[in-house]
Amino acid sequence: MSNSRTATKVVVLPSTDSHPDNGAVPAPGRPTLPLETGLGFRLARLARTLRSQWAGVLEPLELTTAQAVVLRAVAIQPGRSLRSLARTLATDPMNAKRCVDHLEQQGLLRSEHRGEDRRSRALRLTDSGQLLAARVDALALEQEQRLEQWLGAEHRARLATTLGRLEARLDLTTPTAPGDPR
Repeated sequence: MSNSRTATKVVVLPSTDSHPDNGAVPAPGRPTLPLETGLGFRLARLARTLRSQWAGVLEPLELTTAQAVVLRAVAIQPGRSLRSLARTLATDPMNAKRCVDHLEQQGLLRSEHRGEDRRSRALRLTDSGQLLAARVDALALEQEQRLEQWLGAEHRARLATTLGRLEARLDLTTPTAPGDPR
């Protein structure tokens, strides 16, 4: 495996009265990064596109992408708390609660009091929720296989490693061990 690196080209725009692309006047000597080459832009665009495709896959199940991920997360770790779920999803607890409430109203999920503390609730799937979560999981596996088919196994593994490094750097990794009340 070669250790080649791709450098990002930074363009320093001259101090001019107008820019040929949009007529804006750049600050003298200020470096700019073309939008389409910025990693943040490219990752966001890719995430939006994949999320949109995933939403289309979920549409016949009458699930949103957020509801699908909640079902899968609770299926993987039954009894987890709302706070743990929100941390795993990198969202605030109120957003996670709205999604949980909707799934509970649909009869797919239930929340039970956790011991003495009535504020802490354990999330569990109902029988219907387990069946739907299994179906969503199978669809997610198909999606992953499609990505691997496009990239190849080696590139997919490298991408997963790179994303893991970024997640660790941004402190997005969370323990998912069963019984973890976080």
